[in-house]
Amino acid sequence: MRGFWPMRRGDVNGRGCNCRFVSVRAILVLVIGLVGCGGDEADTGAGQSASATGSGRKTDGADDKAVDALIDRAAKRVQAGDAKTAVELLSQAIGNDAGNARAFVMRADIYARRKQDANALADYSAAIRVEPKTARWLNARGFFLFTRGKRDASLRDLDAAIALDAKYAEAYNNRGLVHVGAQEYDKAIVNFDRAIEADPKYVDAWNNRGFAHFRSGDHDKALADFDQALVCDGDFVMAYNNRALLRMANKDYRRAVADCSSAIERDGDNPRFYQLRRAAYRKLGKSKEALADGERLIWLIKFQQLSRKVAAAPQQAKTYIERAQHLGADGRTGAAMADYQRAITAEPAKAVEAYLARARHWIAAEKWSRALEDCNQALKAGAGHAAWSLRGEVHRGQGDWDRAIADFTKARRFDDVVAETYARRGELHRAAGRKAKATADLKRAAELAPDRFGKTTEKKKP
Repeated sequence: MRGFWPMRRGDVNGRGCNCRFVSVRAILVLVIGLVGCGGDEADTGAGQSASATGSGRKTDGADDKAVDALIDRAAKRVQAGDAKTAVELLSQAIGNDAGNARAFVMRADIYARRKQDANALADYSAAIRVEPKTARWLNARGFFLFTRGKRDASLRDLDAAIALDAKYAEAYNNRGLVHVGAQEYDKAIVNFDRAIEADPKYVDAWNNRGFAHFRSGDHDKALADFDQALVCDGDFVMAYNNRALLRMANKDYRRAVADCSSAIERDGDNPRFYQLRRAAYRKLGKSKEALADGERLIWLIKFQQLSRKVAAAPQQAKTYIERAQHLGADGRTGAAMADYQRAITAEPAKAVEAYLARARHWIAAEKWSRALEDCNQALKAGAGHAAWSLRGEVHRGQGDWDRAIADFTKARRFDDVVAETYARRGELHRAAGRKAKATADLKRAAELAPDRFGKTTEKKKP
């Protein structure tokens, strides 16, 4: 599944943004206690941290332009998944301009995502010291504190943000989430109401208010809010998920299946949707469909586990190789090849399997020069028989029978492919009048595959 997903405003599933780098997946567990993927509860949507795309302190001086350039480069590195370089660039920006709140918040978001909480809190607080009257920074820290279970401190920051900006929809939404976490649904609904009043197209607030109504037992209002969330954003998958859960609670299993399918169309790598649809299929007595979703669920859970391993050890080739093999088994060749390349980049000397796997791909595609290069790289990295065997296939594909047989011999390979290689070379020898060499090769082909080449050899005997 994608690891850390960059997020847009109000999207728990992380669909594209230039500014927010805090994952709110932890919120779901914190707020509603989901276990595994899916569970039997509806999800609130996302909270809202501050957008870091605005100005911190900006003028038109050359130094300020240099700082802006560093921040822009950092944002691109975050989107590329290179948090380490992004932090270094932002640290340079802060070193050149200690009054740039934007840089502090961006770095804080990265620290928060990496669970470096002390650093994150320090940077959010630094931004607030620099610009104490900017509601966005208070909202950002309040949101962060909320995700860490600091309810009272979170409320103080969100209250302060709202005091500075009485129409700040995101702060109302986040304050509503804090009340949801305390199961104070009436208070949560009031805050989501204010968020919607401030921004009638704020999809998170509609979805979150629907969740609060759902937990309060008002299913009609919950359904209306989930419907409206999808009017605001027809691709908001968590609203489909929540509406499916509501329909499951109301025993409307067919529509629950339809909502899960809509979510899967938009986010096919989220196991919660398959888990929920499997439950609906079981209620409908559709065992075949339920079994298929169960198998997909198992694959996706394994994919998530491998992605977590990659995130935990991004400089180890083996983690990428394991995920690439899993992707390849699902027919996701492009994604698998990308992971093999990441393995090679991370540890070229320890990426034997990556080179070999990629060579197999090139052989299947008859890209002989690329396959040959990967086989040679695998041999340099310490590969043995497997690399010689694959390189033999490459030479065979290029029509270089001598080198193919030499590599098959090194690989100690004696199958039908090798037999056919001897037979092809033997025919060439015979056509060129090299009878002794032809006889030797055809004899060897017959020894390796008597069912295919033995009779042919016998017919040619005088």
